[in-house]
Amino acid sequence: MLKFNKMKILIQPSTRFRIALMFLAGILLFTVRAEGQPIKVDLKKLPEKRTLKLSEIGVTDVQYIPLETSAECLIKSIRNVIFGNDFFLTQYFAEINMFHYDGSFVTKIGTIGRGPNEFTIAHCTDINPGTGSIYVADGFQQKFLVYNKNGKVLRTFKTPLTGPLSFAFTDDGILCYYQNHMGTVENSYILIDTLGNILRNFPNRYPWKRTVPNVIYMGENIFYRFNGNLLKKEIYTDTVYAYRNKGFTPNLIIDVGKLRLTPEIREKNDAKYIMGNFLTPMNLFEFGRYIYYEMVIPWEGETEGLSWIGSKDGKFSVLFDPEIDLINDFDGGPKIWPRTVKENSTMVSWTDAINFKQYINSSDFKALHPLNTERKKQLEKLAISVEETDNPIIMLIKIK
Repeated sequence: MLKFNKMKILIQPSTRFRIALMFLAGILLFTVRAEGQPIKVDLKKLPEKRTLKLSEIGVTDVQYIPLETSAECLIKSIRNVIFGNDFFLTQYFAEINMFHYDGSFVTKIGTIGRGPNEFTIAHCTDINPGTGSIYVADGFQQKFLVYNKNGKVLRTFKTPLTGPLSFAFTDDGILCYYQNHMGTVENSYILIDTLGNILRNFPNRYPWKRTVPNVIYMGENIFYRFNGNLLKKEIYTDTVYAYRNKGFTPNLIIDVGKLRLTPEIREKNDAKYIMGNFLTPMNLFEFGRYIYYEMVIPWEGETEGLSWIGSKDGKFSVLFDPEIDLINDFDGGPKIWPRTVKENSTMVSWTDAINFKQYINSSDFKALHPLNTERKKQLEKLAISVEETDNPIIMLIKIK
């Protein structure tokens, strides 16, 4: 810690004013540079694959939320969790369920079908931060469905185009992304209002024409939120853009070098060649001072699904298998597969009840000496209260 002598220094008022201006100018200059320049991450050479402990990324707490199980709510699986102020949603294709934060079941969202207030598939789901209303997009039926906090359908309106899409709320509307599986999309992003009126089109920056059998990429575009910003990354660019003022600003660059797929490569090559030679993004988000990037890449002669966590200052970088390599040494609980983020510093995962119960009852768990032994005892109690046929358990991993 720096220490200063308690020595009185006399400074003339004009001198004080000049020093204050210089100090303020320095702050402003630093702020402009920090905000104006995107963070750069060099992944041209990936680190060696290894296991990663939660303690290495500064985990301070792990919360477990068992989801209520009833005849009305039996969850097959979870693909996504969407967080609101008073509730959260679990989604598995067209199955959407609402829960309170204590895990108690509230209601199912929507009815499957082709009727005016029904959907056949939920391409994307999000919560309007201003009203708490739930929006579900069925791109094949070309419509949005809007539900209130009690799960009651309020209205429907048309989507701009027909086809699979993802969307996210912005300060000025709803930003829709249309997946370009067939090479025919003219506007990748379309900004609409909550009635479906088009506010702005964003032309496709990466056009290509289909000359080989079609390849469908789940990670063509990834939306996520951090520090109050909506961010997006398309498969053909290393740049992650923040959406602000009806436009996109570079926020983060993840340089993967020769592993980056280009429109020209996609246009001329089949799926086997592309998957064996280039990176396919699967998930991306920021949490605390870290970046999480999940990908399918060529690795040691095979095609593997791997994940990378790195610090934004470039001092920490780990490549690992997301299914087995992120070790919970905080309370000894099950291994963590990062799925999404809640707020800025809470990583989210989930596990099936049967896997949780079997693991806690295993000899491997009993032999562990985690950082927090009291929490380990709580997990043992939780395992007793959970049945193997129960719904999944949500895990919230807090990062300092």
